[in-house]
Amino acid sequence: MIKLLYFAILKEKIGKQEEEMEFVGTVGELRAKLMEKYPQLEQVFKVCLFAVDHQYVGEDFQLGKGEVVAVIPPVSGG
Repeated sequence: MIKLLYFAILKEKIGKQEEEMEFVGTVGELRAKLMEKYPQLEQVFKVCLFAVDHQYVGEDFQLGKGEVVAVIPPVSGG
């Protein structure tokens, strides 16, 4: 089981700040799973960054049980 933390538009559109998911695999596989689970947000998930333990991780990063994963969409400011 991993814990996902959602921010910005993801939090708004999904309607929750966090959720737990049964998952073991790479960040790339997690991205694909999230796009499948929330098809209306596919374009957002394509450009999200993922962080584990306050460190950005790449597509090949292997996630294990108990990980806390921040899913961070692009943000704009001014």
